[in-house]
Amino acid sequence: MAGTAVVVPTIREDCLRRFLAEWAQDFQDALVIVVEDNPERSFAVPGGARHVSWAEIGKDLGADARIIPRRSSACRSYGTLLAVREGAEVIWHLDDDCYPEPGTKGDYLRVLRNNLACSRPQAAWWNTLGKRGVYPRGYPYGIRDKTRPVMIHHGLWSGVPDLDGRTQLEMPGYRLPPAQWLDTVPYGRLFPMCGMSLAFRAEAAPLMYMLLMGQDHAGDRYPFDRFDDMWAGIMAKLACDHLGWAVTSGYPSVEHSRASDAARNAEIEAPGIAVHEDLWPYLKGVSLAGAKTAAECYLRFADAIEVFGGKPYWRELGEAMRRWTALTGDAN
Repeated sequence: MAGTAVVVPTIREDCLRRFLAEWAQDFQDALVIVVEDNPERSFAVPGGARHVSWAEIGKDLGADARIIPRRSSACRSYGTLLAVREGAEVIWHLDDDCYPEPGTKGDYLRVLRNNLACSRPQAAWWNTLGKRGVYPRGYPYGIRDKTRPVMIHHGLWSGVPDLDGRTQLEMPGYRLPPAQWLDTVPYGRLFPMCGMSLAFRAEAAPLMYMLLMGQDHAGDRYPFDRFDDMWAGIMAKLACDHLGWAVTSGYPSVEHSRASDAARNAEIEAPGIAVHEDLWPYLKGVSLAGAKTAAECYLRFADAIEVFGGKPYWRELGEAMRRWTALTGDAN
């Protein structure tokens, strides 16, 4: 599988320069798209990376630029759109403080491409004997050789894990070793999807819109923050289950070097944590019957989101999701 685009949101020149230097060996054959979350490009990006800011987004999308939020890593959605337009087959989201694990430089894109070119076992039944290739009595023969193509790979992290602010405050020193395993997220189950290292095939782009968080184009804050990738992940996994696609998580991990402000995270996450308890079962109840593509699934979720909670934010989000579907559909 060829044609990989790497999308990184940033506001930090020093972090980005280190990021590009650390990944230089891996990015030789990739299109690198830097989405600077500032009104204009405020620094030069070395190498051949494509560099955009609010100015370029506005010039390109016009009125539709409003669906790309500001002051949030969710601005990376514009990079996804550019990657799809450029014909990338694999799109890899990375944060600017994530680096290759020691001793693994130069091999990441090969591993990611292999992960996304594979199929995983159909998981409607659980094998009580484990992963030995031997099936116990009663395991249906009709599904033993059935597989699902991998559409999304959720990378993990060594060093600083992706925790919410409350947990960061409770466990400030918690760190992780490099991931050595690759799991299939079970069919019918959800998972917390983090955008720090997230790869997917272009067919899934309509599902990979990072939602309205941070700041709108008038400078006002949206009511929620740091749930753009989490809520996107709920809808993406439900659609993948419906369409017969697999989602994997684990190897290869990246080294995450920075811990964000735990107290600040806890403050801005609080409204989303409260809503999250109701939103995920609500979305799980959305009917995808008859939907045959990622875009058709996503439009079902847009309709459901628009009437969730009865507040202006959800109506605006539903409309933004529909515009995103139109843009990614046009790009394809």
